[in-house]
Amino acid sequence: MVKSFYKTAQETMSHRDLRALQLEKLRLSVKFAAERSPLYKTKRLPIDFASFDDFSKNIPFTTKQELLECGIWGNLCVPKEHIAEVHCSSGTSNKPVYSFLTQKDIQEGNEYLARTWYMQGIREESIFTMFASYGLFSAGLLNHYALRHIGAFVIPMGNASALKALEVMSEFGSDTCAAVASYYPYLIAATERSGASLKNLGLKHLIAGGEPFSEKQRQCVEKAFGANLYDQYGLCEINTGLAGECIEKSGLHILADYAYPEIIDLETGEVLEDDKEGELVLTTFHKEASPLIRYRTGDITSISHAICACGRTMPRIARTQRRVTDTLFYKGLKIEKPYMADLLEELSADLNPYIWQMEVRTVAGRDELLLKIIPNNSSKEVMDHISDHVQKKLSFNLTLAAFDQEELSRLGHGKLKNFIDHRKDQIQDP
Repeated sequence: MVKSFYKTAQETMSHRDLRALQLEKLRLSVKFAAERSPLYKTKRLPIDFASFDDFSKNIPFTTKQELLECGIWGNLCVPKEHIAEVHCSSGTSNKPVYSFLTQKDIQEGNEYLARTWYMQGIREESIFTMFASYGLFSAGLLNHYALRHIGAFVIPMGNASALKALEVMSEFGSDTCAAVASYYPYLIAATERSGASLKNLGLKHLIAGGEPFSEKQRQCVEKAFGANLYDQYGLCEINTGLAGECIEKSGLHILADYAYPEIIDLETGEVLEDDKEGELVLTTFHKEASPLIRYRTGDITSISHAICACGRTMPRIARTQRRVTDTLFYKGLKIEKPYMADLLEELSADLNPYIWQMEVRTVAGRDELLLKIIPNNSSKEVMDHISDHVQKKLSFNLTLAAFDQEELSRLGHGKLKNFIDHRKDQIQDP
């Protein structure tokens, strides 16, 4: 029988046992942070709570703004000489936040993250190509460690051009790879121009993280590669690889014995029931260097504790399609990322709907909006059709442009930032 679970006891524990374990770990985590963290000492956390309800009603949230304001060392709970590594968030929605790790944090993270990767098809014999950045951004190194913990052969490609990526995967016979979600449409666009075939690579599993992607985008990628695409969720402040889809693709199993998940109402902050959409809030369990208590992630999702058809009992979060910050305000209107994604998918016959960027800036005292795309045909007729369709749906004028070759070559070098607002960077004339 093929082994289905990396750690069977943990992945199939009863809901009752999980809840008991979570409450015990919450008490330890809150006590540790309250006693060791400069940030949490100022918050005066109550460390005596008897239930989850007591925890949610009496423990305040932690925000990214608080982490930025308290400074680099403001949440460090160990002497600096005990720090093994530091990583930071990508900074796509704000300034980056630093997260410190002790050697114990790394080793413990490897054990938990390995469960996510094993669930998504990684085995000791896997030849894995990692396209995440190996700089301060956490996705490269921390996942690399977890993959090696399983025993996989890992090719640390980092950010690579499409031609180099295809060459290396083909040369080594890579069967699995991971990248930010927008990297796969980038590879598809590049191979279409060169006439190469992605199916010839023989990839079996593709993992996408760092960005939301639609089911239509999944189907497009899976068709082009002839492989399964799995979603994965993580954040530097907690850990990367924190949740992932199993073969059922019916939500992402979250490591709820590694971090405690809550879904809260955006307005009231109240904890919501299963299957109710709200903001994901996470509390780390016994993280030594940079613990976080009730951290507001900014990611919109829901949670279910129903047992999955795969047999795992760990709760599942719905695939995140937007963040609290995924909104651009223009001329009194809100442009939301999911709306734009759906709108451009309507034009998939004329453009690549998964690679786009909106820029807004002030010129001579007036706001102007630029939409950059990859058209299938750059003729005036096609560009006018796209422009007319988008402007009709948005009810205002914009300028449409195609990415130039230099811009295209940079697209694979990290997360694609869909909204760029230059107005906050510009000094307005009186």
